[in-house]
Amino acid sequence: MPPPLRFHSVRFTSVPVTERTEWVFAEVTDAQGVTEVVEITTLAEPAQVTKLVADLLSRLRDLDLTEESELPGLLGLEIAALMADRTLATAISGLRTALVGLQAQHRGISLVEALGGTDQKSISLYANINRSLLGDHRTPTHFAAAAEHALRDGFTVIKCAPFDEVRPPASAEDILTLAGPGIERVRAVRAVVGPEVRVLVDCHSRFEVHTAPLVAEQLARLNVGWFEEPVSPEDDPQGLAQIAKNISMPSAGGEAGYGANFFADLIAGGSVSIIMPDTKFCGGVAEAAKAGRAALQAGANVSLHNPSGPVSQLASAQVTAALGSDLPLEHAVNESLWRKELMLPTERIAQGRFWFPGGSGSGAVLNPEVIKARGRQWQE
Repeated sequence: MPPPLRFHSVRFTSVPVTERTEWVFAEVTDAQGVTEVVEITTLAEPAQVTKLVADLLSRLRDLDLTEESELPGLLGLEIAALMADRTLATAISGLRTALVGLQAQHRGISLVEALGGTDQKSISLYANINRSLLGDHRTPTHFAAAAEHALRDGFTVIKCAPFDEVRPPASAEDILTLAGPGIERVRAVRAVVGPEVRVLVDCHSRFEVHTAPLVAEQLARLNVGWFEEPVSPEDDPQGLAQIAKNISMPSAGGEAGYGANFFADLIAGGSVSIIMPDTKFCGGVAEAAKAGRAALQAGANVSLHNPSGPVSQLASAQVTAALGSDLPLEHAVNESLWRKELMLPTERIAQGRFWFPGGSGSGAVLNPEVIKARGRQWQE
C-alpha cells in the first residue's frame, strides 16, 4: 500500500507558448518537503484552474492521504459534476496525479512502476501536426509541409485536424462540399508521406450522425487510420456508436471524459474502439491507467490524448508504458522550438520516440532558468 502523506503547499507556473497556447503547471509539495509537478493546462483562464487547485488542496491539507481515488469523495465531488465542469476535473486530476507521484518518490520508484508497469527506455509517439498549424497556416500546402517535417523527424504516424470549414448543422447534400477543403488537406498529407505512413484524422466534433459516414467514406480512400470524434462522445455517445457501425475505420475518442466508467461505457456501447483519456481531465494518471487496462481487457485499445506541454507528455508517456499498449502516444510537434528546455532533465524526443528521464516519481522538474525567462510563478 502507498505510504500516507499530507499535502502542504502548491506553487503555480504559467508559460505563454503561442498566441493561442499557454501551459499551466502546479508544483505540489507534501509535509516532508517532497515536490511533484503536474500539468493543469485547460481551456479556462489559468487563474480559474489555479484558484480551484489551491482551494481543493487547502481542504485536504490536514488529512492523511493514501488512496488517490478517494480525493473526490473526501472533497464531496460527484462524477456528474466533474463530467460537467472541465476546469474542476482538471484541478482534481492534477491533485490525484500529484499524490501518485509523491508516493512514488517516497517509495523510490518511477511513476511507471507505481502504475503497475515495468520501466522502459522509450515508447513510440505519433505526430499531431495541428498545434504547429494554428492561425493562418491552414492550406493543403501548409499541412503537407508540416507532415513532411514530422516525417523527417522520424515519425511514422501523423495526425491532423483538417475540417475548419464544417459547422453543424449541415445537410447530407452539402457536407462533402463543406468538408472538401478538409479532405484536400488530408490528401496533401497522404501525398507527401506516401502509402506506408499511418495518417489519423481528428474531427473535433464537427459532424453529425447523417454526415459523418459520408466524410469517412472519402477518408477511407486515403487510407486514414482512425476517425476521431466526429461527434462528441460526452454529448452524443449513441450517435457516435451509430457512426462507428457505418464506417470502415476505427472510431477513437473520449478526450474530455472523466472516470474509468465513462470509457468503459463508450466501449460497451460501441461508440469507440480506441479510447483517448487525457490525464489532465480524466482523473489523473491512475484513472487513465485503469481505463486503459479495462479497454484492453475488453478487446478495445487505448491511445492517450495529449496535445499539451512536456509535463503532460511525461505523465502520459508513463501511463502508456505502464499499459503496454501497441498504439503510439500523441505528441504536438513543432509548436515551440524551446519546449524541451522547459524540463530538467531536458525532454528527449527522437526518431518518433519518447525517451524516459529515469528517477523516481515523474523523474523531472521544471527548469527555473527557462521559467524565469519565459513564464511567471506564484502561490495563491
